[in-house]
Amino acid sequence: MSVTNCETFDEHLREVKREISSIVGLREIKKQLESILEKIIGAEKDAAKGFRVVPPKPFHMVFVGRNGTGKSTVARIIGKLFYLAGVLSSYTLTEMQGHQKIRDANGGLLLVKIDEEDPISSDTMEELIAAMDKGKSSIVLAGNHRALNQYMKCNLNLYRRFSTRLQFDDLTCEDLAMILEKKASIKGESDMLCGFELDSSCSTDSIARTIAELTPQNLRSLLNAHLLDQMLIEAKKVATPGEKTISLKNLEMGVQNGAEIFKNLLNL
Repeated sequence: MSVTNCETFDEHLREVKREISSIVGLREIKKQLESILEKIIGAEKDAAKGFRVVPPKPFHMVFVGRNGTGKSTVARIIGKLFYLAGVLSSYTLTEMQGHQKIRDANGGLLLVKIDEEDPISSDTMEELIAAMDKGKSSIVLAGNHRALNQYMKCNLNLYRRFSTRLQFDDLTCEDLAMILEKKASIKGESDMLCGFELDSSCSTDSIARTIAELTPQNLRSLLNAHLLDQMLIEAKKVATPGEKTISLKNLEMGVQNGAEIFKNLLNL
């Protein structure tokens, strides 16, 4: 195992367990993460009994899904799982956009975001292939179905090096409501999203209905969870001055105003 200190291993294990359990939506992917975690725990028990445990080699993945569906969150968790399993020497996640020069993942996981408007250069593609063949890091290509298909068709040498594909479906209105509740529960005064709480009128069901009624489907599909920060900010703007709670009425106005801002930005 990469993590030789038992206390450190247990700390990382508890942290990853919490992160997996806190995932909203992505039910099938969550099951796969839990399965990987169980295998890691089993291998650690075998190692403690003196059995020889050979960690697998790093492998590479494709994450297919629209914006805001949790690709970065899952990549971060997988990086930690691979570290605990001894696949990687570091649990760090390095992110880059397609046009950027490839960054050194330092034995961790490299998340490369593919965008139709921001394609990977041929030089970067060659660097990615070289990094994959070196075998010290795991690389994840992430993007929507159209962007990834266009890119893979033109780069078969790269495509053949990926062994796993995960599908990130759009979040439901109930999923979005649960994420919004989690965001609103963050304590602190450090930014515009902290320091307020939802009052008792803001149940998961009522928030989900509000999102369903006041946001168009095409907008939710384009942005998913990326919608929510702006909606909370807008709800706080219309709250009673001096109050530290957001009512359902405030939230309805915030959802509507936030949706209008994104519709104008995206010309929807």
